Amino acid sequence: MSNDAAKTLGALHVPQSPVILANVWDVASLQAILAINKAPPDDQPVKAVATASWAIAAAAGVADEDLGWELNRDAIARIAPLCRDAGLPLSADLQDGYGSRIDEVVRAAVGAGVVGANIEDSIPQAGFAAGIAGSLYPLDEQVRRLRVAASAAEAAGCRDFVINARCDVFCLEDAALDDETRIAEAVARGRAFLAAGATTVFYWGGPRRGMTKAHVERLVRELDGRVAVQLTAYAGEPTVAELAGLGVARISVGPALYRIAVDAVSRAASSLFRRGKLPA
Repeated sequence: MSNDAAKTLGALHVPQSPVILANVWDVASLQAILAINKAPPDDQPVKAVATASWAIAAAAGVADEDLGWELNRDAIARIAPLCRDAGLPLSADLQDGYGSRIDEVVRAAVGAGVVGANIEDSIPQAGFAAGIAGSLYPLDEQVRRLRVAASAAEAAGCRDFVINARCDVFCLEDAALDDETRIAEAVARGRAFLAAGATTVFYWGGPRRGMTKAHVERLVRELDGRVAVQLTAYAGEPTVAELAGLGVARISVGPALYRIAVDAVSRAASSLFRRGKLPA
């Protein structure tokens, strides 16, 4: 069953016709997403589900880099059965695979019902200010880790496990790192990650900026469209349709829905206390 779902998820990754993922963090957010498929018109636009570790961490009151595997695992374990019941494949944000525990983590995720995962090349505890050498796993080490993840998934019964290999080179806070060096490193890592078994390579610009159109176009060209990106709400950022037109194969939103939901609660509570009523 899990491998069939993995095949379904993998087949959704089509350049120029990308899979759209609204990242969830708990049962309530998942149910809100699943309800979309039950509402008219009967087109069932939700094809798959993904989690966002940042949102899971925030909901638990910890920083993303402090989200341990056990806390992440427990959230995934609550989400996965509902995805299975809805007939939707689940991709989980496994951060960096939790260092040396990556084999154990992927096996456990597959056992819970996960058929794909984000696995990042940055070292969570290192932050983004230590440059390529200090913030990212060495390329050969990350390639080895991705292969371990793929082998672990296969051993757990999910041979077609969908790895969305995250490359964080554009997130690095290094003024000495020029744009061409970033893009060259991104391409080199992307090609190596795909060769190691990744379905797509996920690039994003970090919490303070998005990806430029020129970056996306270059990456799509260099990686034959096997590129995943994050839709953001920054002014001037591309829409889903525009990103699809650039040729990407996967679009997600990270913790954006969590932030929107929390902001809605804050505004409603403010209205309660300041105006004495709830918003309509």
